[in-house]
Amino acid sequence: MAIVQTEALVLRSYRLGETSLIVHLFTADFGLLRCVAKGARGAKSRFGASLEPGVRVAAVIYRKPTRDLQLLSQADITSYWPSLWEDPDRFARAGAVLEFLERAAYGEAPDTHLLDLATSALAAMSDAPAPALEAILRAFEVQACRRLGYAPELAACLECRKDLGQGGIFHPIRGGLLCGTPCGGDGGGFRISERARKTLVALGEHPVGSVAGWAIPRYPGPEIARAGERLLSAHLERFEGLRSVRVGEALAAYADDAARTAAR
Repeated sequence: MAIVQTEALVLRSYRLGETSLIVHLFTADFGLLRCVAKGARGAKSRFGASLEPGVRVAAVIYRKPTRDLQLLSQADITSYWPSLWEDPDRFARAGAVLEFLERAAYGEAPDTHLLDLATSALAAMSDAPAPALEAILRAFEVQACRRLGYAPELAACLECRKDLGQGGIFHPIRGGLLCGTPCGGDGGGFRISERARKTLVALGEHPVGSVAGWAIPRYPGPEIARAGERLLSAHLERFEGLRSVRVGEALAAYADDAARTAAR
């Protein structure tokens, strides 16, 4: 057993016994770790608010590679964005970032860049205009997919290698675009516009924080969402959409209904 120190993002936590928590962390040096935080729910817990989802911490862990559950000894907050949990839209998109990491990252594979990318996305979401939140999430997904090795090919046709300049047939299983003439007639894909193609390229190339300043009214949201979700479905086992987004949509609908009822 070794005592290790690492930067980490808290993905989620749940109760263990009377006073402890099991905490899922995405760490810079060891990838995904499941840890026991003993006494974290006690009245005199030394962890405080450091184990809330979406908090970035400097963690001290008693780590044994052959053990499924590690022991979390200390977690000091380095970054925290309370506004992410104050309205349904931010809650949904921030939760989707955390859920993506848990679903898509490879076990105990270190990836400091992916941790920093997720941190940048959460920071951008904390104060971005509401219309930009979806674009920030999709930028994170595109860039995270590239880090994990399954970013789509968007510049040239997968078959004939012709440069694409008028959109194309997005094929999530094959991982990119087909020109449609003559390639792409075998089914399994769907057409996206040139605006959507260019937007996907830009989402992969620009820092996620800069997306908040885009001219969002011209953002082809439905096409981008469909392409992103189909890509994840093709490459992640048992993927049926990010639960956080569905929960956020339900909360937003409930808030709208409550507002309409109050206005009557």
